[in-house]
Amino acid sequence: MSQIFATKTAARADETVEGLRAQLAAVREHVREREARVREREETIRLREARVREMEGEVAALRTGNEARWPEAELTPERVVERLEGWCTPRKAAWLARLVTETGARKIGEVGVYGGRSLLPMALAARGVEGAELWAVEPWSNEAAAASQTSEGNDFWWRNVEMARIRGGFLEAVRACGLSAMVRVVELTSDQARAAFVLDQGEGFDLLHIDGAHGEAQALADVRGWLALVRPGGVIVLDDIGWETVFKARDFLRARCEVIEEVREEGEGLVTYGAYRVMRGV
Repeated sequence: MSQIFATKTAARADETVEGLRAQLAAVREHVREREARVREREETIRLREARVREMEGEVAALRTGNEARWPEAELTPERVVERLEGWCTPRKAAWLARLVTETGARKIGEVGVYGGRSLLPMALAARGVEGAELWAVEPWSNEAAAASQTSEGNDFWWRNVEMARIRGGFLEAVRACGLSAMVRVVELTSDQARAAFVLDQGEGFDLLHIDGAHGEAQALADVRGWLALVRPGGVIVLDDIGWETVFKARDFLRARCEVIEEVREEGEGLVTYGAYRVMRGV
């Protein structure tokens, strides 16, 4: 009898030990999760503090006008693109600037700014237009950039590019070109910004350049949604119309707008873009 009792007691002790081990493991896991959340919050706070410092610097520059300006001779579309990151060629930069000048565009937008190689040439061309404003829509987010899949290599690149550095370079260039008062940065995804413009903006764009995510579904969603925000008679520009994933977006514009010009640049790589005039009733 005593042996049976001892055996049962030992079994209960083993169960208790196992139970305590399980509880200890659960506590340790809970501690690890809490520590991970704390680290995440600390990183969020650090990023927000860095953004606040950056914005304070931007505000100070605007208040004092103490901007490190680039020489006026350098402020041409072809020269500016040489200083910035991105893929807009000097030829396209000059073409965009000419569109701004020829149309007298006052309200200009760009979806997909990246380093500003296409937005700044348009802004420089609009400097002489009274009341001109440029809306720069770009989240500078790896997650947002890679959400619209194109190819394995392209998606991998967008997941790993240093977006904070690209964003900083763009903002610095805006200041250096003396364009801070004209350029309005909308740090949202294309879909988020489009909804905001529908709610808050009363008049349509005179000229809108779409160079956002090139996945087939997103490219088509961009032209469908943003087209309604371009005034009748205004111009919408679509980049990379030679990409297979952009064909549906290009064809959507062809079917609903007047084709002004479609360009295919000769040389290394495929560089294509088109301009389309929005017709009444679109």
